[in-house]
Amino acid sequence: MWGDFKYAARMLIKSPAFSLVAIVTLALGIGANTAIFSVVEGTLLRPLPFANANRLVRLYEAADDNGARGSTLNLSEQTFRQWREFGGDIFEGVGAATGTNVTVGAIGNNPARSVAGARISANFFSVVGLPPALGRAFTEGEDIEGGPKVVIISDDFWRQQLNGRADVLGTTISIDGNVHNIIGVMPKMFRHPYRANLWLPLALPANSPTQGTNHYLYGVGHLRKGLTIAQAGEAVRRMCATINQARPDPNNARAAYMPPLRESFVMDLRPKILVIVIAALCVLLIAAANFAGLLLTRVIERESEFSLRRALGASWRRLVRQQLMQGLVLAMLGTLCGLFLASWITPALMAMSPEGADATGSAMREFDYAVRLDWPVFGFATTVMFLVGLGFGFLPAIHASRIDLRGAMNAGSRSVTLDRSTRRLLGSFVIVELAVACALLMASLTAAQYFRKLVNESWGFETEHRLMFYTTFSERLFPNATARQQGIERVLAELRSIPGVRAATASEPSPMTSPRNLISCNPEGAPPPEPRGFHLAYLRTVPSGYFKTMGHPLLQGRDFTDSDRGDSPQVCIVSKAFAQRFWPGQDPIGKRVKWGRLDGPRPWFTVVGVVGDMKAIADPRDGEVVGMIASPLTQMLAIASNLVDEITFILQTNNNAVTEAAIRDALARADSRLAAYQIISLDQASADSRTTERFILVLVSLFGILGLILAAVGLYGLLSLQVARRERELGIRSALGATAAQLIQLVSRQGASLLGLGFMVGGFGTWGIIRLVRSQWAGLPTPNMLAWFFGAIVLCLAAGIACWLPARRASRVDPVIALRAE
Repeated sequence: MWGDFKYAARMLIKSPAFSLVAIVTLALGIGANTAIFSVVEGTLLRPLPFANANRLVRLYEAADDNGARGSTLNLSEQTFRQWREFGGDIFEGVGAATGTNVTVGAIGNNPARSVAGARISANFFSVVGLPPALGRAFTEGEDIEGGPKVVIISDDFWRQQLNGRADVLGTTISIDGNVHNIIGVMPKMFRHPYRANLWLPLALPANSPTQGTNHYLYGVGHLRKGLTIAQAGEAVRRMCATINQARPDPNNARAAYMPPLRESFVMDLRPKILVIVIAALCVLLIAAANFAGLLLTRVIERESEFSLRRALGASWRRLVRQQLMQGLVLAMLGTLCGLFLASWITPALMAMSPEGADATGSAMREFDYAVRLDWPVFGFATTVMFLVGLGFGFLPAIHASRIDLRGAMNAGSRSVTLDRSTRRLLGSFVIVELAVACALLMASLTAAQYFRKLVNESWGFETEHRLMFYTTFSERLFPNATARQQGIERVLAELRSIPGVRAATASEPSPMTSPRNLISCNPEGAPPPEPRGFHLAYLRTVPSGYFKTMGHPLLQGRDFTDSDRGDSPQVCIVSKAFAQRFWPGQDPIGKRVKWGRLDGPRPWFTVVGVVGDMKAIADPRDGEVVGMIASPLTQMLAIASNLVDEITFILQTNNNAVTEAAIRDALARADSRLAAYQIISLDQASADSRTTERFILVLVSLFGILGLILAAVGLYGLLSLQVARRERELGIRSALGATAAQLIQLVSRQGASLLGLGFMVGGFGTWGIIRLVRSQWAGLPTPNMLAWFFGAIVLCLAAGIACWLPARRASRVDPVIALRAE
């Protein structure tokens, strides 16, 4: 065995070009797949850092008895309390949380800043099974309205803001102007939920008028041992029926949607990961076919050597063993180079991704999301590629052991053309490579068309020369609607005074994140959907002049004015889609919209205007959303000030000539307790909103290019071998009068036939791949004629180059030299 290994190494060293191409082919295939599957392992497969994570479920309440995903909402305060009270035989615990942004006062040399936080129930950490690394969790006595001012901090906050001081427990920090005692520090990398750096007690009010209608709580449940999710779902349905009998209320939940907690974080990411995985596997298949073709070509080139060794007494077994060893040595070297390449490109791949760039709200960044090459990934790559080396090396080895000794001894390698079976075998490898490359090209072109449409879709308002940033107007800094309204007006006045600012306005939520705020509603004259009893629409809270500043066209009626105060009749502006959905062919001005259920306590809004539709990057879990409803800021503050806390300020500028320092100075003049965060242009925010799609497009395109290069190399290798074996024939043809053009045509015809077959097979493969992906990602279109046309052009160009080089070599064969060699 050691002698076979040394012999294989010597033979590879003697053929550096062959060895280099084979190793690079394997390294590219292995490196790309190892990097991709490392990312997949980090985002889809790595378990959550909780004890009994398989028994944790995400809790949504459903308004129908089926618990379908499309009809679910976050928990209301009422549902949270009921399920904790009645669900003791289903759950070991039910926890709740809500996201918030707080202003942390100056710490040492660090100025006041806005920090992402979460308000959690006292039992939240015990429900998920992860206690603080230092200190303790909240007690029930701290989780009450007006309770002690305590806080738990993240490991990052402890190290970065407090320098990792050992005596951190018991020290204090200022949060929203109030002094809080630090009672715990969470484990490293943990920021769940809402990417929090600080955790505060949830402290639900005892009697809130909106406790049954305001669905804002993130719910998590810990199932009792031995209970499956399906059994728990049936049990919750029976529990809800019991609650409705004991405490009849139209706001009561009817069922629950309970995906596994891990599943709830990645369920909408899976179709996009599927696209990348399929592309990576296609590249692996091309690399494997190319590797097998290279080994088989190598065997054919050495037929004379094998025949001589057989004549001298070498056994078939020894020839097979040596060829297998050569394939395994190449696979080993390719694996090592591939893993080295993967270790280099994986961090770059992660940095490009939405997760690494922190451009999305993915919950996976709340845990140990770092993508790294670990032993399972190493074992996967090593096992797969050694199997490829063994399997694809075995076929050439068998071919080497069955060489016709008399035919091989009687003919030199350059005097006999390839036999039919050999041509078919080599051709099949090339056809597979071309077919897979074709499928990758079609998929990447289709994805490019789809993503281009998504990225270029109009937002419905102008994004040029506009900046935005966020500021939190917490209830602790601004205890009532009047104080919050005055604070917002002061900020707007200071922003408008900045040189270069043409106009300033505000919005809740951000113009780019419409799905964050949903409002249940019932338009006048439209029957409510049963059994839920309401439609869902995007809610936007804005001051007067917002639509003009944003360049959002007003189609009918009027904009909000200063007369739309908290004590005046409730009004709203709806989107064009909303108006056409519920009042087709009618004048929507003067129509009314009920907030919530028809039998609920919420007010009616009178429609005073209609604006153009705006793009909303929806969450599939929201189900059908019927459009947008905008409410005046002053009126929303008067009726539901708890919904207006994180304000987005938008500046219309002259060529963006406004600095971050100028914005922070203006905010400090308005109120020194406020902090600005995420200052960004709307153009950049628009680009970031589709970072995931751009990332997938880049990856699929790179895989398409890589597959095309590998397929072209395979085609070139086959035609080069054909030319080398037909050199005598080509010399005779040239001597008999064949022109260089005719010889080029002769060689190119074979390449064209392989290309045609590859393109045909690739077309069927593309259809299958797109169908598979569309089963998980319904928005992806089928390839159209434009994609086929450009894919054919690109593939033909690559194949043309691969054919032209051997064909040119064939046209330059000197008939005298070719015949004299005989």
